[in-house]
Amino acid sequence: MPNTKNRILNFNIFFIKILFLFFVYTFANADSNTIQDGGTTTDQQNIDGDGEFLTVKSSSTLATGATTKAANVTGDSVTVTVESGSTISANTVAVFGDTTSDLTVTNTGTITASGTTAIDAKATANATITNNSGGTISSNRNTIRVSKTGGTNTTGMTINNSGTITATNGSAIFGTAAGNTVTITNNAGGEMTNSDSDNATIRVGVSSSVTNSGTIKNDVGSDSIKLYGNNGTITLKDQGIVVGKIAHGADITGSTLKINHGVGQGYYYDIDGDFSLEDLDGNTIVKGSAGSVGQGGSEILDELLSYKSLNIRKSLTRYKSTKDNSTDNNGWGEANFSTLKRKQNNQNLSLGFNYTGLGINLINPYDKDKNFILSFETSKQNFTKNHTVNRYSINSGFYFPDRPLFNKFGNESYLLAGITLNESDREILTNTTATGKLDITDTYETFEFIGGTKINNNYFIPNVGLTFGFSHTPTHSESKFYKWDAKNVGNLSLYFDDDYKINFGTNHSFNIGWMLDLRKMLTSKDQSFQVNGTDATYKQDDDITEEVTLAANIGYEKKISDQHFLKFNLDSTTSTQELTSFSGNFSYKFTF
Repeated sequence: MPNTKNRILNFNIFFIKILFLFFVYTFANADSNTIQDGGTTTDQQNIDGDGEFLTVKSSSTLATGATTKAANVTGDSVTVTVESGSTISANTVAVFGDTTSDLTVTNTGTITASGTTAIDAKATANATITNNSGGTISSNRNTIRVSKTGGTNTTGMTINNSGTITATNGSAIFGTAAGNTVTITNNAGGEMTNSDSDNATIRVGVSSSVTNSGTIKNDVGSDSIKLYGNNGTITLKDQGIVVGKIAHGADITGSTLKINHGVGQGYYYDIDGDFSLEDLDGNTIVKGSAGSVGQGGSEILDELLSYKSLNIRKSLTRYKSTKDNSTDNNGWGEANFSTLKRKQNNQNLSLGFNYTGLGINLINPYDKDKNFILSFETSKQNFTKNHTVNRYSINSGFYFPDRPLFNKFGNESYLLAGITLNESDREILTNTTATGKLDITDTYETFEFIGGTKINNNYFIPNVGLTFGFSHTPTHSESKFYKWDAKNVGNLSLYFDDDYKINFGTNHSFNIGWMLDLRKMLTSKDQSFQVNGTDATYKQDDDITEEVTLAANIGYEKKISDQHFLKFNLDSTTSTQELTSFSGNFSYKFTF
């Protein structure tokens, strides 16, 4: 029995020794390697076996001499990894893969070549190069080479960049006209740059695609992206920056440029060649380079006209309430503030915005049945996609509280006319500036006319009224690229409202009220404009030319004397245009 146990024990020990020697022999003769001593290794790393790897970590450096490639990959399914703080450097080529398949290079550190190419992946099949955030890949010329002139074509290569890829000369990513199919994704935060006027920052061959959400820049203003093969696709996304012309080579066909910057984003790209143009968000895109512009300043004109009409009607209601309690014909005035917010609707291309306004309304009796109205407002409107419009308005006219305007229809009416000065400032994306962005400005007027009549009913029967509004905006041009043809806007509103007062003694009262407004735009929905001299037309969706608005208000009034009244009022509205508003008013009856 003891002898049996000893024999089993000895056999196990022998087996472990054999297994240990096997692994020692295997790894001693394998090309896989992890460099992690924290120093510098100058020996070339040859990875010629399938499924092997090279990992540089722990702030280590692999650096070779003048003509020696640092990492020489000839096997298939090889993985090269450079971790944060570590480096692979060479003069000629830092990482070399020729006629291999399934090569994977992942960099979070530095891969650099002082002479030519940092990563030479020519004639590879299904290679994947990933440069993570914080990673740098750089060289003097053609930083990542993705094709081999006169040799086997590169196929199925994927390059994902979230770090920095730079070239002093040549291209950051270099391909020839040969059939090198490459898919390049430059993510948000990723940068690809070069300083060569003779070569594009990115140049790729047949059936390749480039998608940019980061920055692709040619520092000397030459081509940023150039397609050297047929059926290439370039997609510009999000707030990605491109600096330098977008182009394709001579006799190249099937090139497509897709824009995906979001609804309302203005842009202008200088392109060279016959590209098919697509705006993936539904914005109007203009060929003759590639341009589009948010329609906010034009599309919102009918809603602003309606907003002014509503404010005038509410102001007249407050004035009438105070006037009915007064024993004289002194003037009346109020200060008001308002905020509006509209959600963005990507389906009908209506832009979201925030609106803040401050105004003053003054009303003074002119004669027995006529009152003079003077209204001022300053406002700021911030659209999505970096577009701001400041407005300064003045409107004046007459209010007829006790006589009909149209024959005997209605028992109160009003007429006003005015002008609004608009100061527009928008930021667009463009490849024609060193930053990839451009601020453009515009100053223009809008002339307005507002009129209405209302039948006032007693008790709990709602009042009913009609309002007509018209505005004319002449032709105007922004400081760069965009020109707007004249636009006329006409609104017709049918509305119902009522206001109820509750008195507390002789000096205090509360009021509550409501309003239902049904509005329709009557004039043309088209806006003609030009992008760098090329004509285009934007047509408003029917959904945003009709609006149902519901409003509610609550107020407090204090009688100081028979001639002096203070009034506070709060209003809130919501509409089918996904617009909500809140406003407040402070009014005082006085002599002026």
